[in-house]
Amino acid sequence: METVDTRHGHLAYIHTGHGTPFVLLHGNTMTASSQERLAQRFADSHTVYSFDLLGHGHSAHPAYLFREEYFSMQGESLADALTRLFPKQAVPVFGMSAGGVSAMNAACHVPERIAALILDSVFAYAGPETLAAHRDSVANMSATWDTYLAKQHGAEWWPTLNAGLLHVIELLEASRRPVVPCLANITIPTLIFQGGQDPFVAAEQGTLLAETLPKARLIFDAECGHIFAWRDPAGFRETVRQFLHDLPS
Repeated sequence: METVDTRHGHLAYIHTGHGTPFVLLHGNTMTASSQERLAQRFADSHTVYSFDLLGHGHSAHPAYLFREEYFSMQGESLADALTRLFPKQAVPVFGMSAGGVSAMNAACHVPERIAALILDSVFAYAGPETLAAHRDSVANMSATWDTYLAKQHGAEWWPTLNAGLLHVIELLEASRRPVVPCLANITIPTLIFQGGQDPFVAAEQGTLLAETLPKARLIFDAECGHIFAWRDPAGFRETVRQFLHDLPS
């Protein structure tokens, strides 16, 4: 994997395909490598840059990461990476769950580097349902999935990451601190996907984001759970492609 330096340490990334840049950000506990199949769906018309978030995969593990400022730090590191890799252009950024929250935080710092935001299953705050779903995920993780994630992150680091992420959500749920402090100031064209059966994100959060972001469009599916892109990959790809095609030049 290649790396790019940021204020919080290096971010690792992989890229595939040919065409204009398209940035893909995984959710918490996942990695860039775990989303290779999804990246391939856009690789025929884009060079897809898939990043490991801080603390994940091959990216840096800052000792101070697991605090209430977790998402702000993710956004700062992504902003630095976008500035270094794409110094003269704006690129679309697609983020799933925590990756989408990180993308919005990056937009607080470098809106000129982001042409559009595609947000899948994201939240403006950590509610009780968010914490309950995270606790359930940790408590009931299968041995097979636990082994897979240990291979993605390293067997020694994975338990620290898993516990640290839960601690972050506990802190945010207790404080109700907004996970994107500059949310109302984001004027980038935004496409939001929200499922009605998402255990991590209450359905009204998608509506809240769409009402707050002045250039947002919400796509809601009452039957969809967490991560819209996994429910109907082909349909998701075409919706995103049309959205990007319709952006003002």
